[in-house]
Amino acid sequence: MRQYLQTIIFFIGLIFIGHSATAQIGIRAKYLKNGIDNDQAKLISELGFIDDALSTGYGLGVDYWFRLKTTRIEFLPELGFNYSQTDLEAVAGKASIDYNHIYFNLNTRIYPMDFEGDCDCPTFSNQSTLIKKGFYFELSPGVGYYTSHYDTSLPTVINPEGETITASEDAISYKIGLAVGLDIGVSNLLTINPYAMYNYHFGREYANSVIRLNPNILVDIQGSNMSQVELGLRFAFRFDAKNY
Repeated sequence: MRQYLQTIIFFIGLIFIGHSATAQIGIRAKYLKNGIDNDQAKLISELGFIDDALSTGYGLGVDYWFRLKTTRIEFLPELGFNYSQTDLEAVAGKASIDYNHIYFNLNTRIYPMDFEGDCDCPTFSNQSTLIKKGFYFELSPGVGYYTSHYDTSLPTVINPEGETITASEDAISYKIGLAVGLDIGVSNLLTINPYAMYNYHFGREYANSVIRLNPNILVDIQGSNMSQVELGLRFAFRFDAKNY
């Protein structure tokens, strides 16, 4: 996890150094509600783990903002990190499964109520037309690299003594997301964007790692998909003071 956070911090540093005079950047904090498909849930359950493993998670992202000049279509390329972990302790033993995901999203916003507006910003100042200028839809295609780790000492049919065994998996995954949100201007420097997004992931097979623990389970989860609800707050900072 530490190496992923270092990557994000490095990315933030590059933005501040390279665009300190004109930058408009955002930092996103996320709560994630994961929904895995039936094959993956069955696999985890048959290995003695709770079937809602990795059902929730958290994320942190940073983006750089720019827009078209004639219409309010805005682009926010984002680099970030998501993390989820579930631990299970029982009298007979314990188990742990985690999921680390570093990603790049190309977020694109459209403001349907102010499509031809000339606002040279997200909504940075308090305005009486908050909904009109601040409501947006966001399309979020993305690509990521994930690693998943599984450790267990729970007794099973293939491991009656409860010896500690581990497995891991890593792969590239893709996703498409759709969100609705609102710009809430706090000052010329800061805007807060609450939003809700639905993500659909392709190739995100975090349960695939545990299949190595039981070769007798005949479950083919290659190409499994995952749905995800993302609730977030984006804190947008503007540094081009000459344009206030």
